[in-house]
Amino acid sequence: MVRCTITTKQIPFIAAAAVLIIGGLLFFMFPIRNIFDKYMDDGLRALVPILGTVFMVILYLFVCSTFLLASFVDPGIYPREHSDEEDDFRQPLYRTLDINGVQVKMKWCETCRFYRPPRCSHCSICDNCVESFDHHCPWVDNCIGKRNYKYFFFFVNSLTVFIVCGIGFGLLSIVLSRDNIDEVIVDIILLVIGSLVFIPVVGLAGFHIGLICKGRTTNEHVTGKFRGVSNPYDQGCSRNYLGVLCNAKYPRYIYTYV
Repeated sequence: MVRCTITTKQIPFIAAAAVLIIGGLLFFMFPIRNIFDKYMDDGLRALVPILGTVFMVILYLFVCSTFLLASFVDPGIYPREHSDEEDDFRQPLYRTLDINGVQVKMKWCETCRFYRPPRCSHCSICDNCVESFDHHCPWVDNCIGKRNYKYFFFFVNSLTVFIVCGIGFGLLSIVLSRDNIDEVIVDIILLVIGSLVFIPVVGLAGFHIGLICKGRTTNEHVTGKFRGVSNPYDQGCSRNYLGVLCNAKYPRYIYTYV
């Protein structure tokens, strides 16, 4: 019999998934349903809840799908080398590589036993070297790297739009039922929670919009790489966005086991 074990590092992911699912269901069951009841017998104004619901359903499905992709797509994990442990002591700690006229250091990884390629970093939580490592996100329980960064970016930004629209629909529902406030208790609770969640989510979305414009990763920003020197990966704002968000899916590395 297969047992499903939950580790402490998976708790934020489970909490995020629960909030996303339960919050979404409550949103469609209460504010949207209340707006439907108020407008459905009002001629052309009935198009407001119909079109609004169609838009919010599509947006909600997009949010959920990008959340799952960011969680379960391989971020770009490099396979470990299976060499003798004695070889580690013979390797110099750093090697340098010239990228667009800038000397970039490649550090020897004692765990994975190879020189980390440029922009690669070893995640202490996942215990893997990840290509174009951005950060480890506990809310999706995955590293964010070259292969899943665009899904994470789309998730955060689409979630921001969903929360903004949700707050708008919630306010409309409350205004329409202002004479009978008992009908919209759940709407008010959802409005308060959405307003609180909106602040960190929009901040995170804005932060990553700025990072792409500068051609940086979160790891490079936090560690201060290329501070005071030219960033060899910055190709200009428009090209940075095209390179990150409009690329084909990168192939997964082949794992070999000995």
